[in-house]
Amino acid sequence: MTIWALQDIVKRFDGAGWFRDNHSHVALDGVSIDVRAAERVGIIGESGSGKTTLARVGLGLVRATGGTVELFGEDTRGWSTRRWRVARHDAQMLFQNPKAMLNPAMTLGQLLRESARLHDGDRDPERAALEILERVGLEGRERSFPFELSGGERRRAGIARLLLARPRLVVADEPAAGLDAALKADLVELLFDRVGNDCAVVLISHDVALVLWCCTRILVMRQGRVVDRFLTADLGQVEHHAHTLELLRAAEIGTSPVDTTARGSA
Repeated sequence: MTIWALQDIVKRFDGAGWFRDNHSHVALDGVSIDVRAAERVGIIGESGSGKTTLARVGLGLVRATGGTVELFGEDTRGWSTRRWRVARHDAQMLFQNPKAMLNPAMTLGQLLRESARLHDGDRDPERAALEILERVGLEGRERSFPFELSGGERRRAGIARLLLARPRLVVADEPAAGLDAALKADLVELLFDRVGNDCAVVLISHDVALVLWCCTRILVMRQGRVVDRFLTADLGQVEHHAHTLELLRAAEIGTSPVDTTARGSA
């Protein structure tokens, strides 16, 4: 079942104040994607290809210039800000900058207790906060403020807050940016494992190797368009777009079939 469908999405930004010639900038040019329940989808592409804009349009954070977005089978055209806010209980975005999800004036425990009250009023918020901290490897840090956490710990805290919502869809935008290879793998594995098998995950990342390792279907973006789509298991067995081959070469990845047994399948 398709739970997130974007059809012919166009996003044009007014050039005033952005470009000297004041021409508009087309960030997305007729992009269509669909994500099924429990699927693991990766979106790769160079900086400026439109990956983050696509995610923000698809979750109602940015208004599209054209096209349609369906979320959990509902056409979102005409949705109010309040309606989108309700929908984001089930569709969560994990931002590249963990500070976007963490209030610097609140301890981790306070933040998570607040999230627990918001998303699940039937559970004891204190117990829910402590349980979720243990699940993400941050037990004993409930009295810590965000500035007292390392970069990796702040990202784990962001995942903890997201998990309290028990989402059906997670869109993770460069969730491991700036971390070394080992920490990246640990963080993404934590995310994929803890959201559960019923939750779909869309991973947006410049790290091509990471995306190939943990996702079963790949979309490649370039200049605001999706130029290639393939199953990870089919890498090297199907014809790829020239830009896909460029990205693979830059990441020093051959086009041999990828072993995906290390991660759960969609």
